[in-house]
Amino acid sequence: MKPEYFGFYTEANLVCIAIFIMLIFQNTGYRTKTEQENWFIRTGIVHIIYFLSDIGWAAVLSDVLPHIRFFVVFFNFTNYVFLHLIGYSWFMYMAASEGMLLNKKRKFAKTVLIPTMVSVLVIIAAYVINPLLWIDKDGNLGDLYYPFMVTVPSLYVLSSSVISLKNAKKTTVIEEKRLYRLIALYPLAIVSFGLLQTFLLNAPLFCFGVTLMMLYFYIKSLQMLISVDSLTKLNNRRQIDRYMDNISYSEDESCCVCMIDIDSFKMINDNYGHAEGDRALTLIADSLRKTADAATFPIFLGRYGGDEFIMIIRSVDNEAVTGLISSFRTILKEKSADLKYKLEASVGYDFLNSDETIKTCLKRADEQLYFDKKL
Repeated sequence: MKPEYFGFYTEANLVCIAIFIMLIFQNTGYRTKTEQENWFIRTGIVHIIYFLSDIGWAAVLSDVLPHIRFFVVFFNFTNYVFLHLIGYSWFMYMAASEGMLLNKKRKFAKTVLIPTMVSVLVIIAAYVINPLLWIDKDGNLGDLYYPFMVTVPSLYVLSSSVISLKNAKKTTVIEEKRLYRLIALYPLAIVSFGLLQTFLLNAPLFCFGVTLMMLYFYIKSLQMLISVDSLTKLNNRRQIDRYMDNISYSEDESCCVCMIDIDSFKMINDNYGHAEGDRALTLIADSLRKTADAATFPIFLGRYGGDEFIMIIRSVDNEAVTGLISSFRTILKEKSADLKYKLEASVGYDFLNSDETIKTCLKRADEQLYFDKKL
């Protein structure tokens, strides 16, 4: 690296650090934070420390700092440790988002940290046994350094990708599905930018790439928060309206709108409390989600408001819709078998016609819902 290029390299890393600081402070403004938010903050902090260490290594490469063994060992060791911690903290963030930390977060965190601890001890032991093993007498990195450096972090981020893909498959919320698929690409971005920077040391590609991925991920996370109902984890009213705005009649693809409403929901709240009312809502949502998972045609689910839910089904006929509703009621009966009350739901549906909007069809489905409730 040429000395005159060090200034640009440092500025690039400092810009990335500033972005991470902004994201961290945005998440530290709340007195109470979830485990997911805590691990996002920790992930940001280890990124910052890694970038600072990377600036130090760039200073050595550009002769801003003397190319002596102490600096070579120090900065490459800190790069090694904090790259491992980046992978570790990112995996823990994904584990928190999946709910894997409930009731066992300390034990789980310590267990997951073991590969990092072993890897760090191995690199220290290798240096103690043979100081020239991963850094030769001229201060150049040996062939074993990079395999040691990337193996454990790669396992962390690849494991987090598996969790992300699992979440993407499980969720019926469009924004969540997109977000989890994006997170699954994170390991590919890390590996790609890391390899490019390894072979093009004059370009801070890892810094830029990882920061852009994290920034985009954060923006998509915020978008998901305003699109998902916090209780049921289904699409909220805003996302429902956005989805319906893109629906129009097509001869090639039918569209059916189903409205679902909990029977005697006020009685549940009045007699058993609002916590039980929330439980009833989540049971309805889980039953709808399980019904949709078993279907072979596209289904959009959302909480329309209060105790009303919506299900928009594409490419189906009347027989398939009635079968779907029957499956939903069977699943709901199974899920609510241990309740002190009978949890049932009324359903109304209708198909979109060529001479109307989706909202007109929605209105007819709502009318059918109240007709079903009277039966």
